[in-house]
Amino acid sequence: SKRKVLHVHKFGNSYRRMLEIRPRIRVGGGLYVLKYQEVKKIQRDMWTEIPVGAVLESIYYRYLYFFEDGRVMYALTHAHPHEMIPRFSNMILRGYGSKDKWGVWGKYQIKKDIVRVWASQKWHDVCFQMKVLPSNKVLNYDNGDRGVCTSMQLEKHMSSASGNFEDDNHYDLVTYEVPQNLFFRFLRDRRL
Repeated sequence: SKRKVLHVHKFGNSYRRMLEIRPRIRVGGGLYVLKYQEVKKIQRDMWTEIPVGAVLESIYYRYLYFFEDGRVMYALTHAHPHEMIPRFSNMILRGYGSKDKWGVWGKYQIKKDIVRVWASQKWHDVCFQMKVLPSNKVLNYDNGDRGVCTSMQLEKHMSSASGNFEDDNHYDLVTYEVPQNLFFRFLRDRRL
């Protein structure tokens, strides 16, 4: 919480009930993974060397690892989670500001059930807005995770070369169209 106020009275003056119900993100013990998969139509022209009947499939992953102090590690890559978890583990061991081929450092803020993430890459800054889902049962998805808040729905994706996301009419702000039903899911791993 930004103001460091818990407002237990909203949960019947019960800390236990507040911890069970209040939307939150998971820190440590794993990371959030979004897998995006798309089949692209092959454009046929005189330079196309792809054989007829071939399928062009694009798969990439976004990774988020949250810290309690408002920092986040972010990566956008084609690498599968079993390749990226050791990379994130090395970045954690080397500390804040450490460099990786795909991973970058950023910050996040949570208000009620909305999470905003800002991360700086070499070519531009990115900003995501996500909604914390109280349970995987909302998605009709259950991977055996215990607890709540193991999924987040991606609602907004923006980029800017200047890093200014507050002004909607800023000259270099680009808002991307987000497909329906894109979810970050929490992946447990003891190495993190």
